[in-house]
Amino acid sequence: MNGIDQEKEGWRQIQAGLELVQWSKLVQWDNNFLSLLAVDENVFESQKGHQAVHPTFGRLICWIAFSAGAEYLAKGACFLKGKDLSKPVSVTRIPSINENLKTWVHEVITKAPSAKENSVNFGTLGGIPLQLVLQDLSQGERDLAVAAFDLLRSTIRNRDAHRYAENVRAFHFHLVSRLFVPAFNAILRSLNQTQLRACVVTMGTNQD
Repeated sequence: MNGIDQEKEGWRQIQAGLELVQWSKLVQWDNNFLSLLAVDENVFESQKGHQAVHPTFGRLICWIAFSAGAEYLAKGACFLKGKDLSKPVSVTRIPSINENLKTWVHEVITKAPSAKENSVNFGTLGGIPLQLVLQDLSQGERDLAVAAFDLLRSTIRNRDAHRYAENVRAFHFHLVSRLFVPAFNAILRSLNQTQLRACVVTMGTNQD
C-alpha cells in the first residue's frame, strides 16, 4: 500500500482532524466521553470565538478549518477500518532552499520531468467511502454521517475552498449541534476507544 503504515496513518489523520475541528472554535472536546460537543452560539460569536481569529473573516477561517478537520476524521476512520485511500501521484516538486529559482521555474513551465516527483494522495472528500467503513454503526448513524459529509463536500467546503461568499456561515451554526457533531461522534464511536484515548493524550505533540 504505497509504503504507508495504515494504522499509524489512520490515527495521524484522526489526531489532526480533532485538533482542527477544536481549533475552529465550533466544538469542544469531552475527554470523559471521548466525544465532541458543540459550543454555544453566543460563545462562538463572542470576542473569544471567531472574532479572536479575525475580526472580519474569522467565521470563514473557522469553517474552513472545521471542514478540513472533518475530512481528516473521515479519512482516518477509513484507514483504521482497513480501507486504503492512498494513491500514487506525480506532483510538482518543491524547489530546494539553495536551488536556482529561475531554473526551477523553467522546468515547471516547460513540464520537464525534473520538475516532478512522486507523492501519495488520499483523494477528495467526495471519494471517502463512509458507507462501507461504518458498517458497525446502526443504519441511522451511518446515514447521518454520510449525509453530513455529503453536505460538507457539495455545499460548505466546496464553496469555501473556491470562493468567498459573504453573510452565509452564521446560518449554518445550528448544523454543528444537530448534524455535524453527531456525525463526527458516530465516527469516533466506531473506533477502538482505548486507542482513541491514547491518541487524544498525545494531541499537540506532533509537528506539522
